Amino acid sequence: MKDWMLKTIREENSKGVMSGWLEEELYKWTPLVSSALTSLLGGVSFIVLSDTPRAWLRMYILQNINHPSKNRPYMPFLGMENLDVLLGGERKNVDNLKLAEGMLDLAYRDYAFFYIGKREGLSAELAISNENSFLWLLDEDLPNAFHLQSFNPMLDFRLLQLYKIFDSTLSALIAGKIAI
Repeated sequence: MKDWMLKTIREENSKGVMSGWLEEELYKWTPLVSSALTSLLGGVSFIVLSDTPRAWLRMYILQNINHPSKNRPYMPFLGMENLDVLLGGERKNVDNLKLAEGMLDLAYRDYAFFYIGKREGLSAELAISNENSFLWLLDEDLPNAFHLQSFNPMLDFRLLQLYKIFDSTLSALIAGKIAI
């Protein structure tokens, strides 16, 4: 998969898309994508969450990942817009984390989070606490998370590139072009 990923990133870069930065992060990016896709194929449903400034990307992912034009089976990427309300909204009640986890355990056989943003709020903590989560964290470098800097003027562009590469990898995996 690493060779396919490198080739795909270089093809994007040859189109003038400026993916060179991602090639430098290949050895961190590829294992995280591989782990997320392995979980997905193992039956994990991903609940897509974000901090408030990245809500646009969360919606973009949810609207596009299972778009019929992809010509692939629907994959279990789901949204939970009311999760912040369940967690206590502005009150940030830590006890609500356990209640939300209990509800999710009842609702889903196996789940993890696809989280994009800064580590702020209980939804971020909920995502980070799940060992199968696919994390794109800003301004904090944690093990098993892809790290980006929020002050980078190209951040939104880079986030879209990450999604595009992830989505292409998912399609290639489903089509049998790559193996994990």
